[in-house]
Amino acid sequence: MVVVVDTLRRDALGVYGASRSTPAIDGIAARGRVYRHFAASFHQTSMSMGALFTGRVPSIESGDPARPLPWTGQTWCGMSRLAKAGDAHCVPESLPTLAEAMRDAGYWTIGIASNDFLHANSGYDRGFDDWVQVGLLAPGGSPSAPRAASRARRWERVHEAIVVALARRPRERLFLYVHYMDAHDWTIAGTDYASAVARADAGVGALLEHLEATGLAAGAVVILTSDHGERIAETHPPFFKPKPGHLGNPSFQELLEIPLIIAPDVGPESDVPRRSHDLFHEIRALAGLEPTTNTELESDELFLGELHTRTYRRGRWKSAMSRRGGVPLLFDLATDPGEQRNVAAEHPDVVAAHRARMDGLTAALATTRATRADLEPDERKRLRALGYLEED
Repeated sequence: MVVVVDTLRRDALGVYGASRSTPAIDGIAARGRVYRHFAASFHQTSMSMGALFTGRVPSIESGDPARPLPWTGQTWCGMSRLAKAGDAHCVPESLPTLAEAMRDAGYWTIGIASNDFLHANSGYDRGFDDWVQVGLLAPGGSPSAPRAASRARRWERVHEAIVVALARRPRERLFLYVHYMDAHDWTIAGTDYASAVARADAGVGALLEHLEATGLAAGAVVILTSDHGERIAETHPPFFKPKPGHLGNPSFQELLEIPLIIAPDVGPESDVPRRSHDLFHEIRALAGLEPTTNTELESDELFLGELHTRTYRRGRWKSAMSRRGGVPLLFDLATDPGEQRNVAAEHPDVVAAHRARMDGLTAALATTRATRADLEPDERKRLRALGYLEED
């Protein structure tokens, strides 16, 4: 079972040191393995879930460092470079997915989606025997104001869908994917982030209680993670004073450091950092499927080709470079985990190495075929429902 709490930074959980406990998630951690070096593959749901569902590094690179692909429903999964001619799906039809692998291995696959990025015609549903969209707009549907959309996808609605879907499953061998939006919607709902996380934790608790009551908890593997983190009140002076959100450009650590908890305990934790796309391969291994790996990035690298910035991390060093040029940013995460001091001028060799590597990845992860440049009406409605657009 994979549980994704949208927009959950790991320091908001009791098990990761938050002052406020999160009893349901902390309870999973108490009987499982807590990973402290797990990072989102991107700062946006569509890209990070594309990575988790396919095991591939998400990218909107065009091959030109100054010009990424336009952000549309055709590109925002980050997988368009892997599509074959004529395939306009966000998750290309020819790209194997985690749900397909689990279904082919004999699992009944259920997906409960509540994020408008994960609508069925994008391809996220491929491989699921039962795909339920909670509070998501149907293609061609009328636009929803963010607050109304938030009420339609709260955890209580998700839980109702879980109960119904589990009751109609035809067999016991089960792969369940559940996505909660309560933490994401903290500003839309007009609450504070900690309270929104507490709501999401209550949803996870209700799920666990239902699994216990129906006998499905016995022998189950629970994987708890997120798609990306959230900026609350962090600043990165003197060069960046952001408002709350998770739109990156650049992606500071509060957007990238997310939880990964697997219960029961699956063995010793590795010191090698993991990323969203690595989890695809780990889940396959836990299910006893044929091992797979991804070699697009080295195991200690993270690369985010964002709309306006390219962000890169390797080991203790993390850099961010504007696509338009200007002063690069370089942080030593070992001594400055809060990214408060730009040390690019002190380490020009590291900056040069990062720039060269990012240029290589920009070329290697590029889409060569044409993609459409504009958002379609349905895509604008979905962005509005998520609070990313104020009007259609």
